[in-house]
Amino acid sequence: MRRVYDLGGLYTLNLHPERGILCKQALDILLSYARSHPLPVWLVRLQDVAEWWKERSRFRLRISPLAPQSWLVEADCTPRATLLARHLIADYGCTTRWTDAEVRVHARRFIAHCSQCPCIGLSPQTPQEVVAFLYEQGYPVVRCSAEEADMYALYLDIPEGLGMTRQEQVQRRSVLVQQIEQVEAPLLRFGCWPDGHQAALAISGDIDSVTIQDFFLRILEVRQHA
Repeated sequence: MRRVYDLGGLYTLNLHPERGILCKQALDILLSYARSHPLPVWLVRLQDVAEWWKERSRFRLRISPLAPQSWLVEADCTPRATLLARHLIADYGCTTRWTDAEVRVHARRFIAHCSQCPCIGLSPQTPQEVVAFLYEQGYPVVRCSAEEADMYALYLDIPEGLGMTRQEQVQRRSVLVQQIEQVEAPLLRFGCWPDGHQAALAISGDIDSVTIQDFFLRILEVRQHA
């Protein structure tokens, strides 16, 4: 859970329901740990996670230049979205501290003051799969030429895409995420989870008894230890 929290991910614990009593102490410790953080952990069903990611997949950020070092930001998203920013100043006092590197922006329409457009520029040769991956990670993306690269927080030219095999895709996506996270430039993104949650925890039930007899034997076993 600590590792998942640091990465802002989802921890799915698959538990046989009839083992719940035997695992009660461990579950209590896990839930207590999940509730102990300043940025909350979303305690959620897997169905709700799936519905949230469908909702989140439609979020987009529109960023338009207003003046030198001023940008109008309009977030097309639901009220549950967690909008995060780094290395910029947002008008109207609409931010609160999120981490050492980022702030949470509560407004959905605001002016960002920063030296570059707080989004990622992509070369025309970069395939659509990279665009889709960056949207999934919550980042705004714009197509531009190499001559315009300095206007943006980061310029990417990845004509080869994200790889063909599963291993290549995992490795290249990981490298790309690390590259973006290390950028010391203005950047906006949608957080992974709704309503200001840093990570998520889902405890899922699994019944895999081979026979009815096996299932009832498990119930008797649990009662003997209760």
